[in-house]
Amino acid sequence: MKKKLYSLTALIIVLSVLFIYINSAVALDVTPNLDAARSSAGYNAASENTVPQIIGQIVAIVLAFVGMIFFMMIIFSGVQWMTAGGNEEKVKQAKTRLFNSIMGLTFVVAAYFLTWLIKVTLLGA
Repeated sequence: MKKKLYSLTALIIVLSVLFIYINSAVALDVTPNLDAARSSAGYNAASENTVPQIIGQIVAIVLAFVGMIFFMMIIFSGVQWMTAGGNEEKVKQAKTRLFNSIMGLTFVVAAYFLTWLIKVTLLGA
């Protein structure tokens, strides 16, 4: 068992180093090209930081965080249901939590979609 664990750990380390090496070898520095394109297009960095855009970014971050919490609750409820071992009280708790988590996740996704829709249509971002 320990031998398999050591082998798996070594494989993960080797693949990680290989991925980092390939990623750094393939990466291109396009920053000068982007800066030239931005300046020629009349790009103004201050126009990105308007109050509605900042609020939209904060709302998007909060909704993403809440969505992750609901997703973790769904996983926890599923595990609790599978490991209930026939205990009806635990199964009932897991079903209730699972239903509430799915409903909450549905509301979060709908709120995120509405935020995106308002951002795209009203702000033209």
